[in-house]
Amino acid sequence: MTQTFNRRRFLRSTSLLGLGLVAGGLAAPYVARATSTQLRIVSNPGLENATLNVLMDQQGYFKRFGADTLIVQIPGATGPFDAIASGAADVCMVSGYNMVLSRIEQGAKVKIVGAGMKKCALTVFAKPDGIQSLADLKGKTVAVGPAQGLLHTLMRQLMKEKSIDASQVKFVDKGSNDQCYEAVVKGEADACCSSISHLNDKDGLVVISEGNMWQALPKLIFQTAYASDSALRDKHEGMVAVMAAYGALYDYLMSPAAHDAFFEARKHAQKKFDEASAQAIWNFNQVQQPYSKDLTLTDEDIGYEQDMFIHLGSLTRKQPIAAVADMSAAKAAAKLLG
Repeated sequence: MTQTFNRRRFLRSTSLLGLGLVAGGLAAPYVARATSTQLRIVSNPGLENATLNVLMDQQGYFKRFGADTLIVQIPGATGPFDAIASGAADVCMVSGYNMVLSRIEQGAKVKIVGAGMKKCALTVFAKPDGIQSLADLKGKTVAVGPAQGLLHTLMRQLMKEKSIDASQVKFVDKGSNDQCYEAVVKGEADACCSSISHLNDKDGLVVISEGNMWQALPKLIFQTAYASDSALRDKHEGMVAVMAAYGALYDYLMSPAAHDAFFEARKHAQKKFDEASAQAIWNFNQVQQPYSKDLTLTDEDIGYEQDMFIHLGSLTRKQPIAAVADMSAAKAAAKLLG
């Protein structure tokens, strides 16, 4: 099992060793080299990440590829990136943090190394009384997270793509996407941007026309993986092993064969199991196939992200792809998976 530590313990003693994982028969020479270097993987402690972590342990993909790992959960939108930028961690494999490119522009020695969930698992909910489309949001209150945060950023990009003036919408910070959803249920907002995990909820909210972001923003990469320059340089073979493990996990997660293991992992990760929410996530993964076994991103993928953030004001200029991204480990992992 991969060790998991809390933020305080991790920051106090970043030299702790994770459990070495004995390589299996697959790609044995490669695996033997990969085990010599431990990768410190950091993530937010949200339910979806926790489910992936449990499923990864259940299925043994780290062991299969000989990835010696230490997984650490750090709260806060900036937590994982801060840990990597400071040298306290090596890589974040699943992140919706929308300031990665901006932090790199500001000098952080970090690169985007691949994709987590490629399709955006967010949608726009409203009460079915007067709001049926994005255009109906003009003059309305829309619950998002903090200004310039992920939900706010993606709502503005969605409106840009649909030629709607976002300045005519009142965006309010209601916290997390679950809290934004609850704000609409309580009547504190007219609509919200929130997770597809609420698609099966029975509280009267509906998805508005053009609100499904995986359809409305098909070029958007929802979650990126990023790593420190030092990890890419000094722990490259370990990086390849970790990315191969995640590629195998994503491939499995989108297959019908994963049904029982997914629900077992989610029950383990969630104190009070919400079957409707779990079913919504399962359905989305099966129908939309939001992940990919091959974690590589194209220059066009990175270029779209840069153009989007320049337009939204969080990025000042477009940098060469090599200055912000390194797909070498992802490409090697894809070859390893075949």
